[in-house]
Amino acid sequence: MTTGEPSWPTHLDAALESVRRERREVERECQAFRRFRKRTQRLETTTPQIEQPSGGVYQRFSSAQQSVRDVTEPCYRETVMAVDHYDDVYDDSFEASISAEFGADVLLLISEATSFSSFIKHRLLDAAQRCIDSRQIFLETLENEFATLTDAQSTTQTIRDTVVDIDDEDLQGLSATQLTSRHETLQSLTRDCEEWLQRRQEQLHVRRSERSSGDHDYTTLCSYLYEPLDVDHPVLATFVEVIEILRRHEEHILRLLG
Repeated sequence: MTTGEPSWPTHLDAALESVRRERREVERECQAFRRFRKRTQRLETTTPQIEQPSGGVYQRFSSAQQSVRDVTEPCYRETVMAVDHYDDVYDDSFEASISAEFGADVLLLISEATSFSSFIKHRLLDAAQRCIDSRQIFLETLENEFATLTDAQSTTQTIRDTVVDIDDEDLQGLSATQLTSRHETLQSLTRDCEEWLQRRQEQLHVRRSERSSGDHDYTTLCSYLYEPLDVDHPVLATFVEVIEILRRHEEHILRLLG
């Protein structure tokens, strides 16, 4: 065939690696928050300090004890902030991380409370569980995205194999009937690509409709996952480029038929 070896898109390979990396990181963060909860569960609580007047001056009566931050910060740093990708992905302070993950109100409690009370302990446990739950939901989303990418890659590989088989033929030696059959095969593959484009567009539309502000600060899943890549929508970009390859082959066969 005289169309030349097509340059097949590699967007899906890069996208799959991006999702694999994100999945590993989220799984490690889930494990880290679980470890934080276990360590927090083992911490002993203390009765809140009270103030009573003595000689016209309020005095605090409490045994010597660590501050709430002294109690909680080592647990957090040695679990959540100890994941191997933390500096590369987040690179923030203890205060910024607590505020982002648990909320500014929890940071205020840790910073200003005078004792590690049962109330504060339960707030930390609940906040950590919410972080785990949100990441578990995000993992399901990543699994679905990975499955979509894998299916798309399988489809494009099948298409490529078919095109390579046609390229290997001496098309000029084929009859009109045989050429027509090859052309119909290419048209069928083009329709498969167009169906993929439609399904993916519908999927993205549903995501945009259902998206709400959550623990992950990103505009869309695709921009979040694929920002470092050369395209934000690797599935769409792949099938658009594959369609262009198929149409060049269709046009070549039509010229032979003409």
